[in-house]
Formats: sequence, structure tokens, C-alpha cells
Amino acid sequence: MKILLINHKSYFIFNFFILLFAFAITSTAVSSELDDILKDVKEDYDVRHISNKEFRELSANDVVIFDVRKLKEYQVSHIKNAIHLSPRTSIESFFKQHAEKLKGKTVVFYCSVGERSSKMLSKLNNKLTDAGVQQAYNLEGGAFKWHNDKIDFVKGDKPTRHIHPYNAYWGQLIDDKSSIKYQ
Repeated sequence: MKILLINHKSYFIFNFFILLFAFAITSTAVSSELDDILKDVKEDYDVRHISNKEFRELSANDVVIFDVRKLKEYQVSHIKNAIHLSPRTSIESFFKQHAEKLKGKTVVFYCSVGERSSKMLSKLNNKLTDAGVQQAYNLEGGAFKWHNDKIDFVKGDKPTRHIHPYNAYWGQLIDDKSSIKYQ
């Protein structure tokens, strides 16, 4: 009987450490995969990027930030003061709606990981200077890196940790799965 208890305890301890190890590998893999995506975005688009730290050091009065995700993603949460911008917005429509607020400002675009926002910035980049924009950036790693760096979003005027994952596949890049919301 004593031998069975020892084996049972050993089995439990062994499985506990296996689970702990698997969790550590998964967390590292998620961060590594998001870093790989960021590297690809930087290679694919000729735009400037700004880190979360650098962005947060900018004066809110000098920045216009655009959230280039689907409306349902934006409605779950977004960076404070972000203006929703459909990924399908045309150059003409963008400037018609936003030209006046851009003059003399730094403009930052973001989406979930940086792909859609880099594409938007790339499309607008040449005309932003003509509109009086001082600097234009893509936020490195987008909303997912912002979230994984444990920086709050807002929903309405209240802080939140919730984030829309775009879909289940992309949601794997979010460290805190309990914060994922689709609505």
C-alpha cells in the first residue's frame, strides 16, 4: 500500500511539472510568434514604427491615433482617444474626414498586430506630410502587444483589460485568454 501512495504522489508531481513546463513553453511561443509577425510587418511595409513606451511618452495633445480594426473589435476596447478607421477607408475619404485634425500632429495607426495599420499607413504616407502631419507611425505589435504589455484599453470612458482577438486563430497571440471578448 505504501508503494502505491509513493507512486501516486510521484505521478502527481511529475504531471504537475510537465504542465508547468508546457505553460512556460506556450507563453514563450506566443511572445515569440508575435515578435515574428512584427518582424514580417516591418519587412513588408516601408513605414516608421513606434513602441508602446515611446508612444506613451508623447503628449496626448500632439497625437491623433487611429484604430484600423473592424468596428466590432474597436467596440470591445481600444486605446484611449483612438478614432475608429475602417481598414477599407479610401485615401480620399480619410482626408475628407480627418484632414483638419491632422495639422501639426503626430499620427499613430494600430490594429491587432500591425498588418492592417501598416497597410493603411503605407497607403496614406505620402499625403500625410502634405496634410501637415509632423510624424506618422505604426504602433509596434498593435493592440495585442499593447495588451500583452499589460496596458489598459478603454471601453467608452472606462478602463478595461478586454480585447477582441479578431478570431480564435489570432487570439492565440493574446497572453491572458480570460480577457478575450467578442462583444
